[in-house]
Amino acid sequence: MPRKRSRKTLLEISSQPELWIFSNLLIEDWVTKDDLKNPVFKKKVSIPISLPSGTAILKIESDGPKGQVISVAIVHSSDIQLFQLMEPLGFPKFQTRVLDYIKEIYPHNFDFYSYLRPFYSAKMREFGITDILGLDTDVKDLAEYGVKSRILQRFSDPIQGYEVPQYWRVNKKLVVFKPDKITERDLIITLRKTICDRLAKHAVIEGLRCAIIALKHYASLLDKLTSETRINPPEEHRTLADGLYELGEFQNSAIFYSKCLSQSTFADENERDQILTALKDSIERLEPQDFLEYALFAAKVAREHGDE
Repeated sequence: MPRKRSRKTLLEISSQPELWIFSNLLIEDWVTKDDLKNPVFKKKVSIPISLPSGTAILKIESDGPKGQVISVAIVHSSDIQLFQLMEPLGFPKFQTRVLDYIKEIYPHNFDFYSYLRPFYSAKMREFGITDILGLDTDVKDLAEYGVKSRILQRFSDPIQGYEVPQYWRVNKKLVVFKPDKITERDLIITLRKTICDRLAKHAVIEGLRCAIIALKHYASLLDKLTSETRINPPEEHRTLADGLYELGEFQNSAIFYSKCLSQSTFADENERDQILTALKDSIERLEPQDFLEYALFAAKVAREHGDE
C-alpha cells in the first residue's frame, strides 16, 4: 500500500512545545503602573513561527462594531508589534504610532491579511490604514482560509473577543473616576493595570491565531505548487525504458520497465501489456550474468514497493 501523507491539524499545531514556551510570556505582568500614565502601550513579542518575507497581518480590536479601534497587533516576520490604547483621549497619539509603524514596514510587504474583512475593512479605512496601503492593495481575508476560534484552544486567553468592549468601557469609567481616598486611587490603578494587561494579551494571542492561519495557508499553496510540478516517476521510467530499449541497453531497459510496473496503477490494460511485453523481450536478450544482476535488482525494487 502507498504511504499516506498526513497533515497536522490546527489543534495539533497549537500543542507544539514552542508555543507553550511563548505562553510563559502571558504569565508575566505586561502593564505596569507607569504604563498607565502613557496614552499608548507598546510591546513587541517574538513568536515561535515566522511568516514569509513580504507578509504582514493586521489584527484590529475595537470597542464593538461601531466603536473606535482600541488595539492593533501587526504580525511581521517572527514578531507581533502591539499597540494598545490606554485611555480615550490618547487616541490621536495611538493612531499616529500605529500608522507610522505601518509606513515603516509597508515598502517591505506585498501581502496583507486581516480577519473578517467585511467588518475590518471599514475600520482600517476610518483609522487611516487604507490611505497608507492604497486602494489597490488587496488585504486578504484570513477567514477564507481558517477559523480563528479553533486555534490555540489550550491557551489561557485572559478574555474572549466578545468581552473586549466590556473591558474597555470599564477602563474608560475608571479613567474619569475621581476618588477621594488614597486606597481608592490605588484600587483604580490595580484594576486598570489588570484590564489593560488583559486587553493587550488578548490582542497578541489573536495576532498569533491569525499568523497560524496564514502559515497554514502558505503551506497549502506550497503543496499545490509542488503537486502541479511534481515528477511522475512511472511516466519517467517508461520514457527511460523505451529509450534504453531502442539503444540496445536491454539490462537497463528491463530494470526501468520493472520499476514502471511496480509503481503504476493502469487504467488501460493495453498499456500494462505493452510494458510487460517489452520487459519480457528485454529479459530474453540478456546474457546469464546480466540476467542475474537484473533479477537481484528487480527483487530489491519489488521489496521496496512492498514496504510502502
